[in-house]
Amino acid sequence: MDARRVIRALKTPVTLLILLGLVYFAARWGYDAARAPIPPRPPEPCVVKDVGPTLLPEHVYVSVYNGSTADGVAKRLGQILSADGFKVYKRTNAERDDHAQSVVVGHSEDSPEVVLVRQAFENIGFQADARPDRSVDVIIGAEQPTPHPAPEFGVPLPDGKACLPELNLTTTG
Repeated sequence: MDARRVIRALKTPVTLLILLGLVYFAARWGYDAARAPIPPRPPEPCVVKDVGPTLLPEHVYVSVYNGSTADGVAKRLGQILSADGFKVYKRTNAERDDHAQSVVVGHSEDSPEVVLVRQAFENIGFQADARPDRSVDVIIGAEQPTPHPAPEFGVPLPDGKACLPELNLTTTG
């Protein structure tokens, strides 16, 4: 048998093996991609809404987290904020229970929704996180915030528009 016949005899099986290997790797890649978890959806940005000349509590979504070792403080503070008109949609424990100070966490310190929530308390700190959805978190620490005895809620809006979260959640009470 000469070299030409050997090459001709081996050409088809070698080509088929290469193609079979390519199909195997493509199928494996597709299977792995199909089994990969779906990445989480990015948070909905805020939506500019016409709310009138003043931002009021009924436009603000608040989550209350207990970051202390005391029991039931998130529930109690959530009830106070709900009574003040805020949309409290979460009352639960924080990831840690060793927060020393209570803080309001929001987009920025001068954001209307943050200013409005801070009006409900006499002694509470602030922490910015530039969140895009404009919701507000209240983390209760060992030094619990004192509710303002007679808050006057309202933040003037120059153009009557506010960037508010697009959350369709049922509030908890």
